[in-house]
Amino acid sequence: MGFARFIGSRLLQGLFVVFGAMVVSFLIANLTGNPSDVIGGSLLSPEQRAQIAHQLGYDRPLPERLGDYLAGAFRGDFGMSYQTSETALSVVLRALPNTALLITCALACALALAVPVAILSVLRRGTGVDRSMRSTMMLVGALPDFWIALLLVLVFSVNLDLLPAIGFQSASSLIMPTVALALPLTPALVRLLRGALLDVVGQDFVTSLRARGFSDRSIVTHQAFKNASVPFVTLLAMQVGWLLGGTIIVEVVFAWPGVGSALNNAVQNRDIAVVQAAVVVIATGYVLVNLLADVYASLIDPRIRTAVTT
Repeated sequence: MGFARFIGSRLLQGLFVVFGAMVVSFLIANLTGNPSDVIGGSLLSPEQRAQIAHQLGYDRPLPERLGDYLAGAFRGDFGMSYQTSETALSVVLRALPNTALLITCALACALALAVPVAILSVLRRGTGVDRSMRSTMMLVGALPDFWIALLLVLVFSVNLDLLPAIGFQSASSLIMPTVALALPLTPALVRLLRGALLDVVGQDFVTSLRARGFSDRSIVTHQAFKNASVPFVTLLAMQVGWLLGGTIIVEVVFAWPGVGSALNNAVQNRDIAVVQAAVVVIATGYVLVNLLADVYASLIDPRIRTAVTT
């Protein structure tokens, strides 16, 4: 029962986050104008623009439109894309697998780099190796993802002609977007994991393990790593918000056919239905990732769900 209450409370909090994203995205999108200002360019007369605004419902009061939007959104109906004549949700869901693939590859790459660096930094804490690794991570973390993306295109596509610069042509098309996302994320993961490991290494049971003859390497890579995984996974889930934002920028640079590119195209063309659907899908993904992290943490450490439900 305690576990069910814990999941229920997290789901309720997630619903409030998604609801807030729906309302904020609607207000921002609708207060910046309506698609009739874009459709047809300068070829339409004011009367024709007024007719299009009427057909799209933009001549109605904002609260009334908000109520209709929320009612439709809870049914999965975000309206139609005037660019493709498809439902806005289908436009976003068609691009979602490409974004999910890119995020998964970037996260796996970042973890493959961050975990050994963090462990080595803890094992060599206070030494020149530790300081140099931390300085390097600080430098890498200061590099903007769009700058890394442009540099990769310049080197590997323009100068060396080794990798495709845009689109999703083959598996090789994943390499540069993955690296552009993974590199700025790696220092944050190193910092999070290193801090979590140091907290565990400083506890009393680690002193007992040392007294029993366990080496620091064995303690850090086994006992400490398992205990540090709870705060690390929780903090890692919070980084998904940054990763989603970085994905949008990287997708635009590489013309990656994902949610970020669809959202950018919709914003430029004021396709408000697609903008709203994309924002809600991104918010829902963020909530689900954090929910999974909370479930993992509660399974490893039952005190977490006990503290929430009492």
